Amino acid sequence: MAEWHIPEELLERFIRLETSQQELRQVVLHLLGGCPRCLEMAHRLTSKTGLFTSFKESRKSPWKQSYVAQSLAFVTEDEKQRLAVERLRGWAQWAEIEPFTPQLRVAWVKSDPRFHTFGFYERLLEASRSYRQKRPADAVDIVRLAIVVAERLDPVRLGEERVANLRTQAWAALGNAKRIADDFEGARMAFKEAWRLLETGTGDSMERARLIDLEASYMKDIGEFEKAESSLRQALEIFRKAGKLHEQGRILFKMGDAIGYVYPERGILELCAQHALARFLCDLDQPEEALVALERARPLINQFPDDLIQIRFHWVEAQIASRLGEHMDAVIIFEQLREELYARNLNQEFVLVSIDLAQVLVATGDAAYAAQLAAECYFIMKNWGLQKDALVAWLTFQHALSQGRETENISGSVW
Repeated sequence: MAEWHIPEELLERFIRLETSQQELRQVVLHLLGGCPRCLEMAHRLTSKTGLFTSFKESRKSPWKQSYVAQSLAFVTEDEKQRLAVERLRGWAQWAEIEPFTPQLRVAWVKSDPRFHTFGFYERLLEASRSYRQKRPADAVDIVRLAIVVAERLDPVRLGEERVANLRTQAWAALGNAKRIADDFEGARMAFKEAWRLLETGTGDSMERARLIDLEASYMKDIGEFEKAESSLRQALEIFRKAGKLHEQGRILFKMGDAIGYVYPERGILELCAQHALARFLCDLDQPEEALVALERARPLINQFPDDLIQIRFHWVEAQIASRLGEHMDAVIIFEQLREELYARNLNQEFVLVSIDLAQVLVATGDAAYAAQLAAECYFIMKNWGLQKDALVAWLTFQHALSQGRETENISGSVW
């Protein structure tokens, strides 16, 4: 079935407020989903048809919103729909002021409350990201404008702590943009302000980790490699607790890069980074990319004949083989790994490899053997003193294997 997109005629009627309530909801929810094709069309149509007043008209009557903008405030009672409309307007608002100088943009935005919205703030940060590599100075100006907007967001509607979070993000983005523009003193001051604002926000650990991540890039650029690596360890721990696999892989890769400047002779660090990257790519169901990362690390693997290092890389090999559909190869490798781990009394790793093997066996139709593996592991786990709920979950997993059912979610609940 072909993916649905908003017809241009419907979007034009939406802008003119000529849609039914059902059509209105359909359009807003689709735009909220972030469809690039429809957002592009929305950007074009809102610029052409004038979702809000023109620049000249706005200067004559800066406190007057257009009829469409006023009406939309009444028909979108749900907050998510209101934010979707703000995002839609943000595209048109940025298109309207982008041609002007940074100074004129700031003056206009400060004087006109129509720009003091989350949607416009978000659009500015998006725009800055598209500028920062090729035109970093322009990216700095755009982020500064986002800060102007963040300082004028309504704390009653959004909440004071949430607004503080948004201001933190904007100042962190400014620090990163200034870093890319080689304004390191400006970056330092921006990150300092971001940390101050962070303490007044919601206390979200993800906000802290992202700020650490950006500031660590600044530290590396100014030569503070050990400090950058130490900071990234803090971010890594936060992402681990939150179960953010992609972020963990990216942080580990950056850590390997930072430490490489301090201890270039320690090839094991690069090896660990490549291993982590391959494993996380595999977990993200990108086995082809994981295989490339593993092949890139193979010369390093051969430099370290340590058995445990070899075992961990063979483990990733088996996981990649399984994701690529090479089930028999995966079964052979997992079987060998089980023998090696059992001989070394590495029971936790033995159980984890057994889970991987059992899931491959189910995919090949050998559910009985998979259930047998789960039964063997149950007696190992009983001696770990696990909570009753964990053992019950494992028995459920074992039963699912015996039935040849999907097991990914069940096994995840055990761990």
